[in-house]
Amino acid sequence: MTMRRAPLLGVLLSALAGALSADTLTIPAVASFPAGSAASPFFSDVRVFNTSYTAAASVTAVYRCFLGACPASAPQATFTVAPRESRAFDDMVLTAFNAPSSAGAVELTSGGTSLRVTSRLYSTAPFATVGMSVPGLKASGAHSVAVLTSLANGAFRTNVGMYNGNDAAVFVTVRLFDGTAQLGVQTVNLPARSGTQINRIFDAAGHPGLTTTNAHAVVETSDPSLAVFSYAAVIDNATTDPIFVIGVEDERAPAPQTVTINVRAWDFSPGGPNSPPLTLTVGTTYVLVFHNVDLPGTTNPRHGFAGISELGLPGTDDISPGHDVVMPAFTPQPFQRGTHPFSCTQESCGGDPEQHRGMAGAIIIQ
Repeated sequence: MTMRRAPLLGVLLSALAGALSADTLTIPAVASFPAGSAASPFFSDVRVFNTSYTAAASVTAVYRCFLGACPASAPQATFTVAPRESRAFDDMVLTAFNAPSSAGAVELTSGGTSLRVTSRLYSTAPFATVGMSVPGLKASGAHSVAVLTSLANGAFRTNVGMYNGNDAAVFVTVRLFDGTAQLGVQTVNLPARSGTQINRIFDAAGHPGLTTTNAHAVVETSDPSLAVFSYAAVIDNATTDPIFVIGVEDERAPAPQTVTINVRAWDFSPGGPNSPPLTLTVGTTYVLVFHNVDLPGTTNPRHGFAGISELGLPGTDDISPGHDVVMPAFTPQPFQRGTHPFSCTQESCGGDPEQHRGMAGAIIIQ
């Protein structure tokens, strides 16, 4: 009896192991835009290889379109790759999914871990042909915080893309830097199984004329439990020759430090004329909270903050009892070192117009 059950048990265990080892590889950027379409002509040639010497690999490929003429539902293609076989899918978006004039990502799921996937995303104009290799990435290639290096502008242009392979939507923030100086911030909402691309990201950040070959971008999700694939295409403006940059894991920034500024007639503490200075450090993220501490019976116990545009701090005229004003988080940069003065916005702070003249303060960045 035992001898007869052993083979069946072995088959069940083998099937269970295969199910548990199922793997998905994601190509985060594919396209099929023929000549004469609204976009430049782009195509993706995909190669699928089975590293096993003994077992065939059954593959389900799903096209997740998010740019162009997307189909109403995600098209699929199923195929089998024999041991040590390489399968070719030229212009895969068109030939396997029948979705011309569109772009997106492809997810390829197999019953094991022997699948390897590469692709070439290329254009046929104005030069034929110019392209870049885009790999099929394991789930470990997606990150909740990633950094894209080697970004360039001036003689080059840079496009930044993201793909959310999760079953839930997530906000993604892209912070662009040149050295340590932050150039701009872009935030996008990525639906489940969808993506986007920010073309000419230096233009989007408000720095179209900047010349650099040493910029980077930090891509961060709003939910640390949700990871996304990120990439950049850095394109030579003279030759249109591109390189593909994969987002690599980065560290999530520490939680902001909260600094409470007590406000009363006629002082800010810290930072005011009668209190210790308000000193902040480059590279640390802060949240400023203005809190009213006027004594009971103070005439017109309402104050304001003129704001400091150089630091991205907006103004307010409603610092009053029971109403704290919280500034947006900000991170002082090296070029912001120095003294940044501010004042109360009320004409009669504390009920005394004369004393208002002295109700000023300053933030010192060191």
